[in-house]
Amino acid sequence: MPEVTMNPDQFIRNIKAEIESSVSLYAQGSEGQTEIGTKLDSLNLNPELKAEVVSLIELAIKESVYNLMSGLEGSASLAGTQEIYKITDESGNELSGELDVIFYEQVME
Repeated sequence: MPEVTMNPDQFIRNIKAEIESSVSLYAQGSEGQTEIGTKLDSLNLNPELKAEVVSLIELAIKESVYNLMSGLEGSASLAGTQEIYKITDESGNELSGELDVIFYEQVME
């Protein structure tokens, strides 16, 4: 299998896939084998309310990741510190540059 070079779009697609996978597991309740899913089941919510809570969890994750990406790109501060960080893959290919913009376009819109 040929080695795939990571690029910013793929990096964000991978993050998006992880978010979707996590949210799917949370929505399964204890069957998803996550602590959040188990706690959701323990609340004994009706299906509509549970779906709303899962939706809020998903939104919180997306907003947090976007804020983190913006902080890494220097377009926002992280705990009061604003600077640009470089993200590279293990081969030294730079991934940073517009990760916050790409994340917003792929995930937030």
